[in-house]
Amino acid sequence: MELKSLLLDLDGTLVDTAPDMVGALNRVLQRHNQPHTDYEKAHKLVSNGGKALIEFGFAEALSEFDADALLHEFLDDYKNHVCDQSKLYDGMSDVLEWCEANSIVWGVITNKPLELAKGVLQGLGLFERCQILLGGDSLPVKKPDPVPMLHACMVLNLAPSQCLYVGDHERDIEAGNAAGMDTAAALWGYIDSSLSPEDWGAGALLCSPAGLAKLVQEMHSAHS
Repeated sequence: MELKSLLLDLDGTLVDTAPDMVGALNRVLQRHNQPHTDYEKAHKLVSNGGKALIEFGFAEALSEFDADALLHEFLDDYKNHVCDQSKLYDGMSDVLEWCEANSIVWGVITNKPLELAKGVLQGLGLFERCQILLGGDSLPVKKPDPVPMLHACMVLNLAPSQCLYVGDHERDIEAGNAAGMDTAAALWGYIDSSLSPEDWGAGALLCSPAGLAKLVQEMHSAHS
């Protein structure tokens, strides 16, 4: 069926949000007299959210603190710096522009809280261009449940088979596949070297946004 929509995960797929998320973590650590975390290790955890970052950053010292309070502190800090250094991955702007020029609607389905996801897109000037944005708290369930994907299809008035979903985490591929969408794994994202994306069941493994651009164009032209 003809490709009508490109749906994307946010962190580690559309936008490199790690500088701001790890920055918020380091400010929380500093306020509690803990050493800054290692950026290269921490940024691989960004797709797993604030809780995973707090657990990684505080490590053994976490038992001395209220983990829930630290998470709230992290989210409050991050909200104030949600798009200081975050940026589109190189090549993603071309992908979005090509979709818009060829009547392929694009949107974001993320597990990030909606308010924060909206802040990122607004900071990058993308919110008004995005046809649908679903956060992790937009519906009663989130990825890997396929409901957000199916809800997006309902809003866009499209069949799942007309959609390609791209993400950098196994839950992204699981949700897209379960909904009946074509799926692709964004290997440029926050994927730890211990993980095996080739085992996720994605329809395509993409090394760069340029590869995504090629895939979208091929899927579009196959039915034009």
